Amino acid sequence: MESRLGTSSGSGGRAQKQKYSPHGALILEDKSRLSHSMIWNWMRAFYDQQGVGAWSNGIVPNFVTTNCCIAKMYAEVIFGFLKDVFSPEGLREFKADPREPMYIMELGAGHGKFSFLLLKQLLKMKEYFPETKTKNKFPFQFVMTDFTENNIRFWKNHTSLQPFIKMGLIDFAKFDAEQDVEIELILSGKILNRHTVKNPMVLVANYIFDTLRHEAFRIHDGKLQEALITVTSDRDSEPDLNDPGLIKRFRPKWTYHEISHKNYFSGRQADLNPILARMVKRSVLRNSSILIPVGGLSCLRNLIELTNGRLFFLSGDKAYNHENEMKGLRDPHIAIHGSFSMMVNYDAVRHYFESKGGFSMHTPYQDGFKVAAFVLGADKRVVRDARLGFLLALKTFGPDNFSTLQRSIKDLVANPSLKLVLSLLRLSGYDSDVFYKFKQFLIDKVGHPYASEKIQQDVRKDIKEIYDCYYPLSKSKDVAFEIGRLFMSMKDYKSAMKYFIDSLRDCGEHHVTHYNLGLCHNYVGDFASALKSFNKSLEIKPDYHEAREWRNRMAHKMNQLTNGMGNK
Repeated sequence: MESRLGTSSGSGGRAQKQKYSPHGALILEDKSRLSHSMIWNWMRAFYDQQGVGAWSNGIVPNFVTTNCCIAKMYAEVIFGFLKDVFSPEGLREFKADPREPMYIMELGAGHGKFSFLLLKQLLKMKEYFPETKTKNKFPFQFVMTDFTENNIRFWKNHTSLQPFIKMGLIDFAKFDAEQDVEIELILSGKILNRHTVKNPMVLVANYIFDTLRHEAFRIHDGKLQEALITVTSDRDSEPDLNDPGLIKRFRPKWTYHEISHKNYFSGRQADLNPILARMVKRSVLRNSSILIPVGGLSCLRNLIELTNGRLFFLSGDKAYNHENEMKGLRDPHIAIHGSFSMMVNYDAVRHYFESKGGFSMHTPYQDGFKVAAFVLGADKRVVRDARLGFLLALKTFGPDNFSTLQRSIKDLVANPSLKLVLSLLRLSGYDSDVFYKFKQFLIDKVGHPYASEKIQQDVRKDIKEIYDCYYPLSKSKDVAFEIGRLFMSMKDYKSAMKYFIDSLRDCGEHHVTHYNLGLCHNYVGDFASALKSFNKSLEIKPDYHEAREWRNRMAHKMNQLTNGMGNK
């Protein structure tokens, strides 16, 4: 067995006349309202150009929001909301139609992995789904959305999503979160608007609002001030102001001037002025720094209208859940990680929903990744099961707790026990990334003769669950190959071959994969196939010494068998 170690507003276009600050920095944009800044154009260009590669190449971190554990937590909350909506009381309160599905939509689904995992977790509960009269017998229709067609093409062709497409359970849509007021489904052709959406909608958004447009303010001694951004570069010139590469090298500078909260926002955004007014009046915020996620709130405003005021918004992000987290005067922070992001003010989103008669739920801790649910369209007493699901799944041990736990065991526990690693794997919901982090440990400890037959049988069950939730994304993280190695360590060569073949399909040709297939064929007595596999390995890497040795052994063994047959 061998391993493989070894929409935009603001500035844009071509720069014309270069301007410099007194300190010599190149000024790309001077004292702009944050939501109008050119930096948001770079964000869109970055994700449009990178496509799925933004995540598969490790440019943008995403583990905390794309693992089986968080998918299971969200599924339990959404399952509760399904029960609430399709209960007799829910049908009356939400004015829902049991003949129509409830749409569950992921905003900015990106690589698609979280949608896949969430659907997998929901379908594990199908025996307990509420009874409906929908055409496909499921109480929901899942919709994956993004603004770039590159990602949608990737989803349509991804092998892991094909079963859901055949079931009619999933659809796709190109959707601009900040602009679009209706949704056109690509597979069915259906248009979702206030006339066609008959039931409440579940909107899921992880690490999305932090990348949509913001406005920045501070309250200084009780006076509201607007933060204006000046964008500079550390280069002498920038000929292309649309280049998303500017994200890596721009520097923001901030200036402040006093404004009135009464009419800062206008038009459709005028409903945000009361949120500013409330913050100015709060004594705890007398000296504070505030961000308003205007892009995210524009999306919510449009979807609230689209659903006729019946929306369940479940979101995870780097965020402020409570107003006291915003105390203190400081410049707005823009975090750079391939793209960029800003802190999301969930407290402002909470007040937005409350102003429309809704309510919210929040994870309780101020540090780390936050999750919140915002509900509109029914009283709390009707949304009992979703509230219970949020309490049990997210308030006691949330996604950030799990992410910290698995990272700490990997980084800080020098010699974990097999039971500890298996327990973590099961707690994760059989997550393939967690398996991949501990792959060599499992191969070393589970293989014959170190683990008992009972443990090996349990591990086989675990592996089945892991592979069922495996979503191939990066060729450098070949889970099927490592599962094949794990089965080889247990001397289960027939099972190992299946995963090596899947590895070739999903992650491409590799000389070590063919070499390991050759070993498996040899151990099950199929010497002709073994010889073919070793030859294929050498075609890819002619100087692969181990494959050459085994090919010579197989050739010799085949000659012996042929001569033996001839003598007979």
